Amino acid sequence: MVTILGQRISIVRPSLPYQTKVYKDELPTPKYNRRSKTIKEHTGKVVSICVKTGDGKIWSIDKGAHIHIVEKFGLNPNHIVATGWRLENGNFLWN
Repeated sequence: MVTILGQRISIVRPSLPYQTKVYKDELPTPKYNRRSKTIKEHTGKVVSICVKTGDGKIWSIDKGAHIHIVEKFGLNPNHIVATGWRLENGNFLWN
């Protein structure tokens, strides 16, 4: 269709962009009645911070950071395999 000015209507007044319709059943709904799945071996109070070396030895201190273990015992950072924590139930969480 041509207007009086000689231009097409879509150039003078562009059409509105398409708006998607989201119906009520498509919205995400929270699940309030679900229990969280916690593994009891992985929960508890942290007793010490640990570092595992390549030969299988575990070095730990009570307070500080993982870098403090390396500095205190003079370990080579290239030989560290894993860092983690020892829980009060005796289990280790490795990172």
